[in-house]
Amino acid sequence: MALIEVKGLSKRYGSAIGIDRIQFNLDAGESMAIVGPNGSGKTTLVRCLLGLVEPSEGIAHVAGSPYQPADPTRIGYLPEDRGHFQRDRVIDVLRLFGTLRGLDPKASARKAHEYLEEMGLGSQAFTPIQALSNGQQQKVHLGITFMGDPDLLVLDEPTRGFDPVNKTLFNKYVAERTGRGATLILVTHQMQEVEDLTERILFLDGGAQHYLGAVSDAKRDLGETRTEFTFLGELPTTVNDWPLALQGSGRAELIHTEDLDALPEHLLSDLLAAGVRVTGFQTRLSSLDEVFVRMYGESAEMEGEISV
Repeated sequence: MALIEVKGLSKRYGSAIGIDRIQFNLDAGESMAIVGPNGSGKTTLVRCLLGLVEPSEGIAHVAGSPYQPADPTRIGYLPEDRGHFQRDRVIDVLRLFGTLRGLDPKASARKAHEYLEEMGLGSQAFTPIQALSNGQQQKVHLGITFMGDPDLLVLDEPTRGFDPVNKTLFNKYVAERTGRGATLILVTHQMQEVEDLTERILFLDGGAQHYLGAVSDAKRDLGETRTEFTFLGELPTTVNDWPLALQGSGRAELIHTEDLDALPEHLLSDLLAAGVRVTGFQTRLSSLDEVFVRMYGESAEMEGEISV
């Protein structure tokens, strides 16, 4: 039996659609990202799954039934809005959530201190959360999510406010937990996180399910083939009618959706024949960032009228 079962799940807010007929299964130990532009239904889907919002239609089951806080499956949920416990001390909040997830008080305190030391916050244990920087507060809220080693991690924009060093630290921490069998649902706009941490991906668009599949398949099915090259000097205006696009000084690419194995070799021959001094040459699939831009374009930069 799947740990997560979502079937025909819909949520309407009056005449507005939050999500529409979403359907997927997620087995224990699997990892999946939910992505889409603002207003596409990501947060509504998660809230329906966790019983925080009642769906209009369909089912959202965790371990075989609608989720209730008393269920034996332990969930660590990092919501998009994280304004709670601001006046409380860091250590007190972490210890509280450790005991709520079944740790005895001593074990909870030990785990809390271990986490803070690992995250570079050991000296801030007795500091009120509101006195910390945004990045430090984010680490604390992630610690709340991780306390007690939950079976299911549901993380909504987990690295907001993180610099590259802390993103790397976060990725390592999450990968360790999924490596020990935790199930992960990741809601994010950061496509590199998706590639680093998840096996599957669900694209939402306007509340509807646009694509569900493996991350590697998504790049192949939704993306393009990109032949890139670096060169010295100037690139002629046309090279045998190839639709080349400059990507910066000394860099250009050709984007094509056709499966033409010989195309890169023909392009390279034509560049050399035109006198272009090619210094590097590769063909690759689109990255998830490029897939996202191709799918959503300008809509990804606009806020939805309803934040769902």
